[in-house]
Amino acid sequence: FLEGLTATHEGSGFLQLEKLGLTSINEGPRGAPENEGRGLRAVHPVIRTNPVTGWKGVFVNGGFTKRINELSKDESDAVLAYLYSLFSLNHDLQVRFRWGKNDIALWDNRSSFHAATQDFDADEYVRVGERATSLGERPFFDPESQSRRKALGIALPPARRAHLQSLASGKASS
Repeated sequence: FLEGLTATHEGSGFLQLEKLGLTSINEGPRGAPENEGRGLRAVHPVIRTNPVTGWKGVFVNGGFTKRINELSKDESDAVLAYLYSLFSLNHDLQVRFRWGKNDIALWDNRSSFHAATQDFDADEYVRVGERATSLGERPFFDPESQSRRKALGIALPPARRAHLQSLASGKASS
């Protein structure tokens, strides 16, 4: 259902932080050559292909994704809320990083989501970070790309297999 759909992403939070004097906007180019100026808006596929692994994955983020363009506002809001809940409620999909002195954390935004958690005493500690962004490709979807599970030959969990079999046989329960 999601393959082939696009979503609008906006970095309006950065503009708000700039108004408060907490950051400044690099007017570019930032990453891809067309990513410059003050307009922090882009349209990307909802399902994108990672160019390194060839795996497809969901490419939405609660802080940036404003809507799925091909759906009505109500449909888009419902689908995005469901996708965000998958990320936040499935702790097996999460990494919790507890910072220590001189620690460095790196991740690939093409295949992961990140969020700062205020889990420290702000009166005693100051959170300081530097963001480094490489020149990236424009997100794309290759219809021939596979999921990580399929590419690695990982079987579906038994409950999921049973559910799909019940759907196929028309005996699904609500």
